[in-house]
Amino acid sequence: MRNFKLQMIIAGLMLVCGQTLADGIYHDGWIDRNKNGKQDPYENPELSVEERVADLLGQMNMDEKTAQMGTIYGFKRVLKDPRPTEKWKTQVWKDGIGNIDEHCNGVKHFDENVELQNHCDVLNEIQRWFIEETRLGIPVDFTNEGIRGVCHSNASNFPTQLGVGATWDKNLVRRIGEITAAEGKALGYSNIYSPILDVVRDPRWGRTVECYGESPFHVGELGKQQCLGIQSKGVGSTVKHFATYSTPNGGRDGKGRTDPQIPQRDMHEILMQPFEKVIKEAKPWGAMSSYNTYDGVPVTGSSYFLTDLLRGEYGFNGYVVSDSGAVDRLKSQHKTAKDWETAIVHAVTAGLNVRTNFQGTEKFVLPLRKVIKDGRISEEIIDSRVADVLRVKFELGLFDDLFADREKVTEIVHNSEHEATTLEAARKAMVLLKNDGTLPLDSEAFANVLVTGPLADDPLPMISRYGPGRSDVITPLAGIKAFLGDKANVTHAKGCHYFDKLFPASDVVRSDPDEEAQAGIDEAVKLAMESDLIIACVGDTHDTVGESKTRLSLDLPGHQDLLVQELAKTGKPVIVVLMPGRATSINWIEQNIPGVLCAWHGGEKVGQAIAETLFGANNPGGKLPITFPKSVGQIPLAFPARNGAHGGQSKGHDPNGWGTSRVRGPLYPLGHGLSYTTFDYENLKIEPAAPTVDDKITITCDVTNTGDRDGDNVIQLYIRDVLGTITPYSKILRGFERVAIPAGEKKTVTFELDPSRDLKVMGPGHKWIVEPGDFDVMIAESSGEEAIKQQGSFTLK
Repeated sequence: MRNFKLQMIIAGLMLVCGQTLADGIYHDGWIDRNKNGKQDPYENPELSVEERVADLLGQMNMDEKTAQMGTIYGFKRVLKDPRPTEKWKTQVWKDGIGNIDEHCNGVKHFDENVELQNHCDVLNEIQRWFIEETRLGIPVDFTNEGIRGVCHSNASNFPTQLGVGATWDKNLVRRIGEITAAEGKALGYSNIYSPILDVVRDPRWGRTVECYGESPFHVGELGKQQCLGIQSKGVGSTVKHFATYSTPNGGRDGKGRTDPQIPQRDMHEILMQPFEKVIKEAKPWGAMSSYNTYDGVPVTGSSYFLTDLLRGEYGFNGYVVSDSGAVDRLKSQHKTAKDWETAIVHAVTAGLNVRTNFQGTEKFVLPLRKVIKDGRISEEIIDSRVADVLRVKFELGLFDDLFADREKVTEIVHNSEHEATTLEAARKAMVLLKNDGTLPLDSEAFANVLVTGPLADDPLPMISRYGPGRSDVITPLAGIKAFLGDKANVTHAKGCHYFDKLFPASDVVRSDPDEEAQAGIDEAVKLAMESDLIIACVGDTHDTVGESKTRLSLDLPGHQDLLVQELAKTGKPVIVVLMPGRATSINWIEQNIPGVLCAWHGGEKVGQAIAETLFGANNPGGKLPITFPKSVGQIPLAFPARNGAHGGQSKGHDPNGWGTSRVRGPLYPLGHGLSYTTFDYENLKIEPAAPTVDDKITITCDVTNTGDRDGDNVIQLYIRDVLGTITPYSKILRGFERVAIPAGEKKTVTFELDPSRDLKVMGPGHKWIVEPGDFDVMIAESSGEEAIKQQGSFTLK
């Protein structure tokens, strides 16, 4: 019955588009894709994936194989037509195509094809074209971005990935993945480029905003849940950026996507740990190869990374797609290939399956065919690369269940349940950085409230290139007005722009505001004098953080700090809402402002979540996913660091050379975040006390909400190796749980360690080992030593 209904749906869709059902192709439960009048093995859904792949591969000629290694960048990224035309029969993809990326998602062009049901019709029509107009009828893998909701103008808009990292909520991230995939699949997409598993080690790097944070364990745990959530809906998850992408020298981005500064041991233990975890435990169907080099070798031309490590050690069984331009850079930037054909040979031989770029498909596929014909790439290698692509398409069900349901898409995309989750995510991303008791505010206590700062009423920072392209964003001003209603008169002044006219040079030499900038500050100060409460919203926009937006400073750009200082001079109470895309050195604000709330770029509901948190309707429970240095001069300061890496200095001048020449310690450590309630920790238990490497170690602790408000707490587990062959880290994160605890109640939190996974280190000769010995256990509220609440130990035999 289901197959009959599917046939009727297909027929109906074709008739709507003015087409007739192709004679002899569509049968009960299968499609005669090669139009030979019989069911071939690859058309039989009852056979195994490997049997189907082998049969289809055996029927393909070289043009059809190489077509599966190409990408069509979608309308209007590169593709000129949203729907198939007669010209398509003369294009390279007349032989098929690997994937079509970002088709009609609204990034470059918003028209009727982006509207939900029209979008389904367009993608269905393209899918039918490849069934009916190509010899073998191989389906398309429709790919799209999706790190904070699927990249489509009408999709649900979540906080930045850094903001999601601040939730420390694995269950929430799983649901975000499920929603991203459900909406993507409803729209016709079958593969989402998410999650980003890059580990931030230098917050000057522009793409910090797109990452979960700096701790490899934290990134891996959240990335695993995002991947599992996406793939639970029958959509592929493509992890990125593989590999070693996130530590460019000096944090530099743009054309300098090269030269990562991290030793081989730290590369494996820090940068690669999330990829290893997610690939082994969540089994994503895609991996994106990155632009950069490692130790002078371009990753996209490295068989070590793309084959030995990714497939051999991690067990990856999907297909590798290049980041846009990664193959081209082998010639143009890295200078390891003398010409374009050589770059193709290097990449495909190394392990690349599909090349993507903001160029026409023929610019890759035609030279690929030539180097194969010239004997520079063997047919055996091509068969292996194409088999990976076909395997993913079979696993995703594209040969058997390939059409988007236009009748259901309006019920799924941005429905009320998904919208509620965007609000939950915004609330849980709130991190209370400082509070002298001023927060939460009394909504009855202020007759006149000023909301100011460049982020006070600007929705644009909540819109992401790699997430939903349009949203009905609730700004902080709108959220506060709605929350207070007629309780207070809420006024607004921008105060200042995100950056001054000299930016980025003003990151080196600060300048006084010019006449225009001073007028904006004066306007805000004038309104502040007439107000009972000032809420200043400061931070980043797309011009100060994001891809290719590296900075030299971590201070607030432009005159934002000055604005806050001038507002504070009024003597009126000032609260700062920080909305950054990276770690920010807000030293003056920390020292002088009584309450500081970090809200990130919190997605479509950020303003509502800010208002609820400031006025006590939401008890903040988020924690920093990244260390906030006091100064850019402290970099590297990321967690974890090896013993002695952040060594101390004397309290006084020491003639022997220890000195007093620098400021120590972070402004806020990884994991920091306050609450409107308090928590007590007791009854730490570690079993067994003397485990072997084959034992599972169970660690439990009781946590009690000792305040008068319900609240969330992120309980963090840190481990310290007391003695190692290789200098150990000062401590490493090996567990975290976000737990909601009602006032006065107690909950037991349980962690489980697998020594072979959680205690392994890269020993001498760069071999993985698990060393016996003593390990300290710490239950803490952050990575700072002062935040440790319970301590114990075990001895690994």
